[in-house]
Amino acid sequence: MQDKSIESQISYGSNFVTGNVGGNVTASINELPDSSEPNKPGIKESLTQLQKAIEADSNLTQKYKEKALKQLQSLAEAGKNPQGNQEIAEKAIIFLKGLFTGIPKTAKLIEQWEKLLPAIASFFGFEN
Repeated sequence: MQDKSIESQISYGSNFVTGNVGGNVTASINELPDSSEPNKPGIKESLTQLQKAIEADSNLTQKYKEKALKQLQSLAEAGKNPQGNQEIAEKAIIFLKGLFTGIPKTAKLIEQWEKLLPAIASFFGFEN
């Protein structure tokens, strides 16, 4: 009976960490300015869309979702001062590119990534 209790606690702890990471990412993204162009997503909208795609993707394990979300949070934090935080943004983009190479090209996450990467990279002054 003790073993079941321990398993339950481990499972609960794991879910708590994931929820906490996602909440932190959302809070960081929400601090960014809205797009100035109504029909063109800005950094806030791009990161929000990417967050949803990461959270919904079935190809990533929970561990890798958390790692991807932490990099997304780094991008959101860097977005508050894009020119001063280019190195942080570059590392996060490189990490995400590497992580996503193992996912099938037809996955919704990859479609979103390929659609959003140019806007994210451009925001930080990079070419993708």
